[in-house]
Amino acid sequence: MDCGRVLPEQWVFGGICREIKDSFVVTVPNRTVSTLLDKIIENIAGGSTIYSDSWKGYQTNRIEREGFLRAKVNHKYNFIDPVTGVHAQTVERMWGSTKWRNKRHRGTARHHLESYLSEFVWRQHQVKENRDCFESMLNSISAHFPPKSD
Repeated sequence: MDCGRVLPEQWVFGGICREIKDSFVVTVPNRTVSTLLDKIIENIAGGSTIYSDSWKGYQTNRIEREGFLRAKVNHKYNFIDPVTGVHAQTVERMWGSTKWRNKRHRGTARHHLESYLSEFVWRQHQVKENRDCFESMLNSISAHFPPKSD
């Protein structure tokens, strides 16, 4: 029995589009500037405005050199910048939703983490499109496994 063993941390990074609610959530090996910048470039359209907190891993000058705009709030002082109105509450809410399932199931098996994250993004898309998740799943199954004709 492995009671009380501590697993190494697994970092997760993601984002959500404020306008159309598309999101991405990926595992990352670390939170270095290079790792996060690579994921930003892979998952966010160039020229987009990135809203975030002021954590040092989001080096504004490197993000801007890659063609993104940057709007940030310093959580040390405010959750919503009183001058600009910038906030990161949209992505913070997404993180809360992502973690809620994990907490409800009392943890996440590491070997299933990628599939849990994929399911979360898939469910977010179904809700955004006002689709019934069960019906959508059945439609996907029937599209990929059509009935055999005799």
